[in-house]
Amino acid sequence: MAAVLKRIGSITRTGLCTAGRPMGGSIQIPMLQFADLKGDPYPSLGLVLNAGTVGLESQRSLKLEERIVRLYDELREPLYRYLLCLSLVPEEVEEVIQEAFLRLYKHLHAGGREDNLRSWLYRVAHNLSVNRTKSRQYLTDTSPEQWQELTLSRCDPAPGPEELLLEKEKMTRLHNAIGSLSELQRNCVHLRVEGFRYREIAAILGVGIPTVSESLRRAIVTLTRGQNE
Repeated sequence: MAAVLKRIGSITRTGLCTAGRPMGGSIQIPMLQFADLKGDPYPSLGLVLNAGTVGLESQRSLKLEERIVRLYDELREPLYRYLLCLSLVPEEVEEVIQEAFLRLYKHLHAGGREDNLRSWLYRVAHNLSVNRTKSRQYLTDTSPEQWQELTLSRCDPAPGPEELLLEKEKMTRLHNAIGSLSELQRNCVHLRVEGFRYREIAAILGVGIPTVSESLRRAIVTLTRGQNE
């Protein structure tokens, strides 16, 4: 998160420079151009309003940064888990997450829509990941052991040896079954596991709701058959 805030801080300082704030952070009132204030009985009013505008902008940026931090704390772990399933290595996942939250900050700072930011963030991260993995085969780098680790991160800690063995066997069968799914079916399953509704999955993947519904139906049939074998 520190890297994200550092990049956000650079954007914020750059934006405030145009309003009279230098890179050092202290407010600097621009020189008053008297030639532009002919007949103005209150020339100092412009200075006061300008300083007030800069102060409000600074407060708005600070509140926005705090909001981004809260969203980061809430969504980083599930987003990280989802991106690993898109065949990214951990270093790439971190880069995608940073870029996604940076774009979220820019989106909100520009006055973009604030409804369902979770879905918005996943859609951006998904698209960034797709751009990175176009030349790679989907999910080939995710081993059964990695699937087990990802699944156990959602479960209660400290399972017994027998439970671990059964879980490993189960995850091996699940991994094989998932490997037989189409790319769209896998994406739908991963997002559904993260709690997204059909219309949200459709928006993230850029497909229709009926396509999501049919993909999940076929995926469930395949996964159920694979678990029972």
